Amino acid sequence: MKQETLNRPARGMILMKRSGRAFVAISAMTAIAFAAGTNAWAAAQQSAPSAAAVFEGEANKLGASRCASLFSGLGNGLTAGSAFAVKTEVGAQPADAHAMQGVVGMTYNTPGFKGQAAGIIFAAPTGGACEGNLVRVAPYRQSCREVVGLLPAGTTAGDTLSGVPTYNLGGNQGLALLLPSGSSCVVVSVARSVAL
Repeated sequence: MKQETLNRPARGMILMKRSGRAFVAISAMTAIAFAAGTNAWAAAQQSAPSAAAVFEGEANKLGASRCASLFSGLGNGLTAGSAFAVKTEVGAQPADAHAMQGVVGMTYNTPGFKGQAAGIIFAAPTGGACEGNLVRVAPYRQSCREVVGLLPAGTTAGDTLSGVPTYNLGGNQGLALLLPSGSSCVVVSVARSVAL
């Protein structure tokens, strides 16, 4: 399906048009993919439809079809390049009128990252649209100084929040917080999305 970038309304969001319907979506890969390398990127793109189908299926099982596409896109962006399992919940019934959450465990085996990560995706109807967020937590064996070098091209340093550095990820892919943990680094990635 052809996608066309129309506008960039805010950091971490890309406005796109798909099949004549406008929606804002996280860019193709978010956060952890910056360390995966080109081969992992290609592999993730090949496995992407199955991940998207899993998340859309979970939303539909809950009866939350209104935000299923957004939930699917967030889930696909969160899990790209990983083996994963997800547990989904809806806030209340009717599901199409309430928030939906997916808690995800992931295992990566890519050139840039081997290990486990965790994430949360969230989507909720808001008036005539759906809004959502994703958060990924990934512990790297490298120091935070080394991890900065793995961030996507175009990444810029952001604010420091109570001593924690943030980075605006290149390609409008969201935000990363780098937390030193001994000689390693925990990367917390955040992105948001709106489906119109």
